[in-house]
Amino acid sequence: MRNLKYLLVIAVAVFSFSCSSEDEEPKLVEKNVTIEIEMGGNYEDYLVTFSVHSMLSGTSTFVAPVLDQPTELNWTQVIEQGNTYTLSFEPEVPTILATSSAPIHSLGLVFNAVHLGGEADNSFLPLSATVNVLADGEVYRQFEYEAMRPGEVSVPLAEGITLN
Repeated sequence: MRNLKYLLVIAVAVFSFSCSSEDEEPKLVEKNVTIEIEMGGNYEDYLVTFSVHSMLSGTSTFVAPVLDQPTELNWTQVIEQGNTYTLSFEPEVPTILATSSAPIHSLGLVFNAVHLGGEADNSFLPLSATVNVLADGEVYRQFEYEAMRPGEVSVPLAEGITLN
């Protein structure tokens, strides 16, 4: 009986130490991220707005995105204190490419397009876009966007992404 008590005490001790604490923070997965946007349709007839915000590494370190494409443009609005980078332009090329300047665990993005005006005939194709978020070179998330026809209200694509 005495051996049984010792075995029971040892079993309880081993069990209590082997359970993980609920207070433990999960480890953050950080990767190099690229946001790639491929536009189609009559994209030249739109004003495009692309914004990257909340690119974070560690517990709360802001990471700046680097605008790689279009190569001749820079961010049109930068709010470093809010970790927000915005590009508004009339596209001449169908690709937008932005990369994180360091590995990150989360980010937010907004993509929107508004028709610049004018008449559209039956051959007009509204801007469409495929937004790929790549983590360490592999597609992590993919989104589809379609702009509204001339005269219609635009609906932005707004996404928050946490890598895991």
